[in-house]
Amino acid sequence: MPEGGFVSLVGAGPWDPELLTLAARDRIRRADVLIVDYLVNPAVLMHARGDAKVFQRARGPHESAGLRLDQARVNALMVEHAQAGARVVRLKGGDPMVFGRGAEEARYLRERGVDFEFVPGVSSPIAAPEAAGIPITHRDHTPSVSFVSGYEAYEKAGLAVAWDHLAQSAGTLVLMMSVKNARTNADKLIAAGREPSTPAAVVRWGTRGIQQTVVGSLADIAERMAEAGIRAPAVMIVGDVVGLREHIAWIERRPLFGRRVVVTRAARQAGGLVHELAAAGADAVAFPCLDFVDPGEEARAAIDRALSRESLASLRGVIVSSPNAADALFEALDRLELDVRSLAHLQVAAIGTGTARRCQARGLRPDIIPDRARAEGLIDALDARGLLGARWLQIRADEGRALLGRAIAAAGGELVLTVGYRTIRPEVPALLLRSLRAAADGGEGFDAVAFASGRTARHFLETLGEGLGEDEARALLAAAKVVAIGPVTADAIAALGVRVDAVSKTPSEAGVVAAIVECLKSTA
Repeated sequence: MPEGGFVSLVGAGPWDPELLTLAARDRIRRADVLIVDYLVNPAVLMHARGDAKVFQRARGPHESAGLRLDQARVNALMVEHAQAGARVVRLKGGDPMVFGRGAEEARYLRERGVDFEFVPGVSSPIAAPEAAGIPITHRDHTPSVSFVSGYEAYEKAGLAVAWDHLAQSAGTLVLMMSVKNARTNADKLIAAGREPSTPAAVVRWGTRGIQQTVVGSLADIAERMAEAGIRAPAVMIVGDVVGLREHIAWIERRPLFGRRVVVTRAARQAGGLVHELAAAGADAVAFPCLDFVDPGEEARAAIDRALSRESLASLRGVIVSSPNAADALFEALDRLELDVRSLAHLQVAAIGTGTARRCQARGLRPDIIPDRARAEGLIDALDARGLLGARWLQIRADEGRALLGRAIAAAGGELVLTVGYRTIRPEVPALLLRSLRAAADGGEGFDAVAFASGRTARHFLETLGEGLGEDEARALLAAAKVVAIGPVTADAIAALGVRVDAVSKTPSEAGVVAAIVECLKSTA
């Protein structure tokens, strides 16, 4: 990808964030501007830089004058920002060249002298049937497959679908954009000679944790779709291969299939939990309620003073409270033209295995990692080693409990507290906010929400309250299962007047997923 003004027309895949290609992830990470279709999972935007501009398209009940980006506006945005020198990513669901207007957008850019590239993506007519356990080719059934538009726009443009040819073909048919015209398209195939008993299936939101699959025949698939309430987006599969779903359906067997789970971690730190939940079958919703920003010049100066050679000589050790605190530590060492050798005489304590891994990645192996990833666990660990009464430097966020400082002071020691970063409540796109509403109110609702801190819970309530009203926010939480990463977080959530349904047995992503699976069993 060249430097300077440039547009990448990127396929984001069908929905599952695991299906984002490495090339797509790279372009998202480097983008200055992202123009995103509504069929793109917002979770993939966690790879974007915090300062990147994001323009999100919307459709259906979520579309409004403020959210609408028609094709003319998309084209104008691409050219405007590329000509200003920005690296622009035009992020499209599936693949940009499969019913995606990618070629039209590329021609528009070429005519205006803007350089571009295509980054292929996993296309839904392949991924959705596969997620439903329907192979689109099979050596015992068919050697061919045809991808067809089920939408009349092509016929209006004089590009009529060759229904006679398709009906006589022995191959599998995959019809895109076919919900509205399902009955008409089925009738056209039957009228052209395809047997009414031919197996047919429709897959809505293929690869999502809330994927729906309806199976029938050409004769009755439209009625079955109506009974199941199938809406766009969906693909229709026609052919004998549909019958194989009975033997190899797989995604529905996952423990959290059909469940929508909200992940409230900061966008840059949500990836691990989102992927763990998706692997368990959930429809994981990345809804960042926390972000991390520079602590300010005064706070940086305080860390620099604390890490000076004179100050380090008076310390017994350094306490690193989080992965972000580890980043702040190494940034300060870089500013001071120091490295980990300057900490060689000190004990290093890391709260949490994630913090320890972040330190190790930079060549610093912590001496102390408490069994319980919270202040109480560290106090016990220091006390057991006879180190509680020493002089310690702690690097943490701007807000935190005073428990550790009081315990060290009570033991005759001193805690030098520095702020490595500030936490803020980020803005959440209106489209994502509205999607959490109950289905009766035009949203998709959610079954569970996971919190890693009391602050994320507070921010979640504030964001929902401002966008939907406090009463609706409280009602949504009351109807869902609330899971805390640990007892301290659980206590903080309870202090907000919110019921806690489960507490992770271990402060890890796997522990949170296990707790969600367990507490949702009772509502299956």
